Amino acid sequence: MVRCSRCGKQMGSSATCPHCGGVPSQSVVNKGVNKMARTTGTVLEKGIRLSEDVVKETAPIVKTVLREGKKGLSKAKTETLKVARSLKEEGK
Repeated sequence: MVRCSRCGKQMGSSATCPHCGGVPSQSVVNKGVNKMARTTGTVLEKGIRLSEDVVKETAPIVKTVLREGKKGLSKAKTETLKVARSLKEEGK
């Protein structure tokens, strides 16, 4: 937003300040800060969108890995119980 050079209030897009009649500020610092704020906002938006896309793309893979991992754990549990029973029987 453009600020008035005289009173410092925001002017919107008008050529003169509606409050005091001053002209827009030509401050280079203000323009730089505004540009940096817009750029930072754009970067944050793109980062969030990218994160959402990554989550959407990897969700099926993660689900498959978890499902296969559960199967593997179940098999490992079964095999461990078999070995434990056989060792128990050998010890009698």
